Amino acid sequence: MSEVGEQVRDGRLVGGRYRLLERIGSGGMGTVWRAFDELVDREVAVKQPRLPGDPEDEEFQRAAHRLYREARAAARVDHPSAVAIHDVVIEDDQLPWIVMELVRGESLHELLRRGRLAPADAARIGRAVLGALSAAHAVGIVHRDVKPANVLLGPHERVVLTDFGIAHIQGEESLTASGEFVGSLEFVAPERMSGTGAGPASDLWSLGVLLYAAVEGASPFRRTTVESTLGAILSGEPPEPTRAGPLGPLIVRMLARAPEERPGAEEVGAVLEAVAAGKDIPEPAVAVQDAEPDAELVEGAAVPEAVPEPEPEPEAESEPNPKPHTKPKSRPRRTLLITLGALLLAGLVFGTVLERFLGKDSDSWTAHQRDGMNAVVFLPPQYRLLETQAAAGTRTVTYGTGALRVRLTEWDKAADSPLAEARALGRGTANPQYTRTSFRGNKDAVLADTTYTQSGVPTRAMALIVRTADQRMYELRVDMPKGTPAEKKGTALFKGARARLTLPKK
Repeated sequence: MSEVGEQVRDGRLVGGRYRLLERIGSGGMGTVWRAFDELVDREVAVKQPRLPGDPEDEEFQRAAHRLYREARAAARVDHPSAVAIHDVVIEDDQLPWIVMELVRGESLHELLRRGRLAPADAARIGRAVLGALSAAHAVGIVHRDVKPANVLLGPHERVVLTDFGIAHIQGEESLTASGEFVGSLEFVAPERMSGTGAGPASDLWSLGVLLYAAVEGASPFRRTTVESTLGAILSGEPPEPTRAGPLGPLIVRMLARAPEERPGAEEVGAVLEAVAAGKDIPEPAVAVQDAEPDAELVEGAAVPEAVPEPEPEPEAESEPNPKPHTKPKSRPRRTLLITLGALLLAGLVFGTVLERFLGKDSDSWTAHQRDGMNAVVFLPPQYRLLETQAAAGTRTVTYGTGALRVRLTEWDKAADSPLAEARALGRGTANPQYTRTSFRGNKDAVLADTTYTQSGVPTRAMALIVRTADQRMYELRVDMPKGTPAEKKGTALFKGARARLTLPKK
C-alpha cells in the first residue's frame, strides 16, 4: 500500500464524469483519489470503497450500507468545518463511490507526527471541530469516529471534519450487527465500550482525547495491546495533561467517564474560543439538564503508562501538504476497526483480564454506618474512622488512610440547594467545576471538583451533594494531594465510594 500522496494514477472515469488522477489517502473502508470533474471543470476527492468478500454475504452488505450512510449523514451536516458531499455514484461493483470536496493540505494526524501543538493552536482546531459536531448533533447525527486522521487542515487555517462513515443517525435502525464494534479504539468513549450507546457527549469525549493528543503528543489511552487499551478506557484514570496550559482543566472534564459529568458543547466552545484568542477562561458553567442516575462505577488494576504507537493511523481524504516536509518511512498500517465479538473470542485469558479491569469483585469494600447517620458509605478495608462531628441538625464522619480523607456529612434539613453548597465548597479555590446530575432517583444533586491549598500543599476535593425528597441533604467528599500518585488513588476512591453510597429509601 502506498503512502498518502504517492503518484499512483488510474485514469478511470467514474460516473461518466469523474476522472481519477492520483491516490491521495486510504482508510479502513476505502481509497481516496484526487479526481477531476469533467462536467464542471473542478478537482474533487472520490472515495472508492474497498470491501472484501462476496456481495451476497451479510457482512459485505452491512459494510455497503455503512458507506451509503456515510454519504447521507455527511450531506445532512451544513457547516464550514464539515466536509461537503457533492455526489454518490454506483459503479459496476454495486458499491457507492462518494464524491466530496477536495481539501488541500494535510490531516491533523500528519501534523502531530512532526510535534505537538501549542494550547492556542489546539484550541483553534478544536473549536472548528466542535462547530462541525454541533451542526451534526443538531440534525440527529453522532459522528463516533473523531480522531486526528479525520481532521483535515486546509489553506487559510481552515479545519474540516470528515469521514462520517460510522456515524449514528438517530431515529434510524442501526446497521451494525449485534456485538460488532467500529471506530478507532483509543478515541472511543467508554459508554460505547460498555454497550450503553453513543450520544453527543460521546463525541465530546473523543474531542477531549483529540485535544489531549494535540498538546501532549499522544492519546492518554494509547497502549501496546487492544486489551490494555480497552482496560485503560473502561477503568483507568488518564494522566492529567502537563502541557495543556489553560486547556488542562477542560480536557480533564471532557474525559469524565460518566457522560453526564462532561461539560456541554456551549461551555467547551467558550473555553476553546477564549484559549485560542488568548483571553481569560470563562467561569465554569453548571449543566442545567437532569442527567440519568449515576451508573455503577468500576475499579480496576493499574494500567501501564501510555507508549508510542508504532504504526500511523490511516489517513483521510487530503491532498499532500503543498509545503515540503520529510516523509516518514513506509510502515504497515494496523486496522483499528475491531469488534467486541472478536475480543471475546480471544479466549479465557482476555475474559479474565476484562473482568479484572471491570472490577466486578467489590466484596473487599466495607460498609460504614455510624450511630445517628442514615447514609451508608462503603470504603476499602484499610480506611479507619478518624473523626466524628455533630452540631444542630448536622453530623459529619471522616475516614482516612495515608494522605486521603473521606468525609460524609448529613443535614436533617437542607438549608440551601446542593448547587449553593457546592459553590460554598468552591469559593476561593482554583477552577471550581460544578455539574448538576441525579443520584439514586434524586434529581437534585451536584458534583463538585476543585483545588485549594492546605498547609502549602495543593489539595483536590471531589464531592457529591444530594438533596432527597424529604429535604435531607448528604455530601460525600474525598480530599487528596494534587499532582501526586495519591491523586489518582483518590479519584478512583471517590468514584468507587460514590457508586456504592447508600441513602435511606423514601
